[in-house]
Amino acid sequence: MKKLTYVFAAFALAFGMGACQHEPLIPESPTDPNGNGGGGGGGGGEPCEPGVVYFENDVWPIIQSSCAYTGCHGGGSAQDGIDLSSYQAMMNSDVIAAFSLGGSELYEVITENDPDKVMPPPPNAELTQDQINTIATWIQQGALNNACDGECDLLDVTFAGTIQPIIQQSCQGCHSGGSPQGGISLTTYSQIQGFANSGALYGTVSHAAGYTAMPYNQPQLDDCKVEQIRLWVEAGAPNN
Repeated sequence: MKKLTYVFAAFALAFGMGACQHEPLIPESPTDPNGNGGGGGGGGGEPCEPGVVYFENDVWPIIQSSCAYTGCHGGGSAQDGIDLSSYQAMMNSDVIAAFSLGGSELYEVITENDPDKVMPPPPNAELTQDQINTIATWIQQGALNNACDGECDLLDVTFAGTIQPIIQQSCQGCHSGGSPQGGISLTTYSQIQGFANSGALYGTVSHAAGYTAMPYNQPQLDDCKVEQIRLWVEAGAPNN
């Protein structure tokens, strides 16, 4: 059995129901007394090309949310020497083989049917098929450390087309499944709507004073996504 499979199995036993280790999202004390965020970044200066999967824009948010957090393979916790906290760390951990799904241990474990081997390990939610397809396409395209600057659409912000994909990529790794972190699940529209209407969704992603900055222990979402969330929340968090 390859080393990555063992790591995730051991991780499931060691961390059990508390896989994503971070504080509750309920406002308690400011994470930054000045309310400053992490400075959301953008792409790599080039326009996004249709059909191309970009590491920074498409793959990295999935890895951050589902793998590269404290207690697993990020945040200073490289379990069994496997560090997924950056592109270079991933490649150095030898879990990605460019152009080869069969040679990529990361792809192997995210498509496992055995609950004792699948990554992320239960009770965390498995990656969606769209997320798996994104990672697969990226590997098949050469697993490049690439990025792009897409247009920031602030005129047609919808739940289905804008907000839900952001939540799926950047939040559901910890806030879904049978034991969501902090007891907060962000899987369905009604759950996301309730979190948005409470002020917590925008408060956490904008790193506002009084809220735990999200994604936890990771860079702030890029400015476009934060602004899209703000506009959607201010519109009443519609199911559109």
